[in-house]
Amino acid sequence: MNGDRRRLFTLRLALALAWLLVAPAHAQMLWSVEGPQGQQNWLLGTVHSEDPRLLEFAPEVLAALEQSSRLALELVPDMAMLEQLNQAMHYDQPRLHEVLDGELYRQLVAILEAHYGMGEPAVRRLRPWAAAMTISVPPPQTGLFMDLALAIRAGSLGLDVVALERLDEQLDFLAGMSKSMQLDLLAQAVADHDRQGELFEQLITIYLDGDLDDLEAVAEEQMADLDPALREHFEQIGMIRRNHTMVDRATDWLEAGGLMIAVGALHLPGEDGLIELLRARGFDVAPVSADYFTAP
Repeated sequence: MNGDRRRLFTLRLALALAWLLVAPAHAQMLWSVEGPQGQQNWLLGTVHSEDPRLLEFAPEVLAALEQSSRLALELVPDMAMLEQLNQAMHYDQPRLHEVLDGELYRQLVAILEAHYGMGEPAVRRLRPWAAAMTISVPPPQTGLFMDLALAIRAGSLGLDVVALERLDEQLDFLAGMSKSMQLDLLAQAVADHDRQGELFEQLITIYLDGDLDDLEAVAEEQMADLDPALREHFEQIGMIRRNHTMVDRATDWLEAGGLMIAVGALHLPGEDGLIELLRARGFDVAPVSADYFTAP
């Protein structure tokens, strides 16, 4: 893998760590978050994808961004973070071929060589969770993903771009899985790889329709074949604990006003989703309609 493709691959994984989410961002994905003293903030559900339909931001999203002074993402990719991620993804010495069943390893190598430009020597150094995450998302083409496009636009408007999480916290969620969990995740990713395009298209279509409930239901359906312990790990550690952390870190900025939170859409719904957690903190959270900024 050459340097340019390696950087694109690393950036793609960094933006995908909220878990495999998979026209414009519609109003139901954009929410107004108003504080008790009228502090205006925004909450936007995103998809960690470079699909061009996701980069055509709706007018209400652009208007909300222009009214903000700060954009909060799950992670803000910079060179130090990408290097830390790259190191965490790999064993110090090649050993993946020793960890996996021979047939599973051959299938993995074939996928990574054919679709991701990785030779077998590079595959040997990947940790199981990193290999699973890599083949669970389409190969990067441009590196311009929805979250990154938002960050670039925010920067051009002079907004402060901040992170709601630390990379080590997201890595703990992944690397903290037991060996059996990691191997189960990788085996499922290999089995599902031929349907990858279909699964992503299904999720993106639902996202573009603006239906958070359907998005959550389909994501749960797509994870149904995973071991129950692994599903519990993703729900409790990958979603609920992270949601509480993000709200804790965003609270001071929300109380000051002018914050747009942009995180994976699956972090929004549910009793422990950001919408309900913010309401529990006393914020008025309401969906933004397409005519929100033009209605009298």
